Amino acid sequence: MESPASPLRTNAHLALPPPENHPVKIPSPPPSAPTVHTTIRDELAVAASEVTTKKEAPAPNDGSGGKGRRSRVVEGIVRRWHVGEVLGRASIGVRVCAAAFCLVSFSVMAADKTVGWAGDSFYRYKQYKYCLSVAVMGFVYSVFQAFAQVHHLISGKHILRRPIRYYFDFAMDQIFAYLLMSASSSAATRTDDWVTNWGEDPFTRMANASTAMSFLAFVAFAINSIISGYTLCIQHV
Repeated sequence: MESPASPLRTNAHLALPPPENHPVKIPSPPPSAPTVHTTIRDELAVAASEVTTKKEAPAPNDGSGGKGRRSRVVEGIVRRWHVGEVLGRASIGVRVCAAAFCLVSFSVMAADKTVGWAGDSFYRYKQYKYCLSVAVMGFVYSVFQAFAQVHHLISGKHILRRPIRYYFDFAMDQIFAYLLMSASSSAATRTDDWVTNWGEDPFTRMANASTAMSFLAFVAFAINSIISGYTLCIQHV
């Protein structure tokens, strides 16, 4: 049977002198923040992801980008309207010139019938009659178009409704331009043949004057065909 330990022996460790004072090594705590290189790399990755997100995101409807696009569209519409208005006013002047040229052309040709050494007349040659007929039709058409455009400027209403008006103007301007070119060429050829065989006289000079007016009318109709073609094209833009 073991004897109980004496109190001195039991508490001997309490009575021992403390050990010598040595510096205590306290372990450093683990780093709580990432290193500098890791932080920079993370920030660069976040910035790259934000740039990619902005590129892929659709443009806002109410932002400045939408307002800029709307303003550009409005400016384009206003610009086209202004150009169309200017061309419409210019077209009136060109049509008045075309009517004047056609009037002079068929008037001179109609008067060319009792002059010359043989007392010749224009109605004996189909080229001259062709030129006179086209000039008369061109005069009537030009007067109608000038009246229609002036009526639109005054009342704001068109005689012909769109889109029929655009096709009608372009087609008729093209047709009369080709007809006047053809009539002027045929009349000039007839006059040149006359002068080559018989020489020049008052009859041929009046025929040449009528042909020159017919050619000027062709130039006016060609300009009008360009204007009407532009007006027709912008309706489908």
